[in-house]
Amino acid sequence: MTPKKIFILDGHPAASSLSRSFAETYAKSARDAGHDVRVAHLSHLEFDEDFGQGSYTDFKPLEPALEDVLSNLEWSNHLVLVSPM
Repeated sequence: MTPKKIFILDGHPAASSLSRSFAETYAKSARDAGHDVRVAHLSHLEFDEDFGQGSYTDFKPLEPALEDVLSNLEWSNHLVLVSPM
């Protein structure tokens, strides 16, 4: 088995949630199976949700937390998105 590079994004806005539990359980199982895993929790990311003056021609640069998420997406070859429904 070739280890996968797995990025897990917990999209629940609360620090404690069932979604977070699912993400952490998946991450532990994947690590136990020998995969390389990175996890990001939306509740821990600091960024401005209001794009305000941003537009198609005058875009707002991404904050460092969002740059990290983008970097993890590019790094991974397997994405798990956990989100409340």
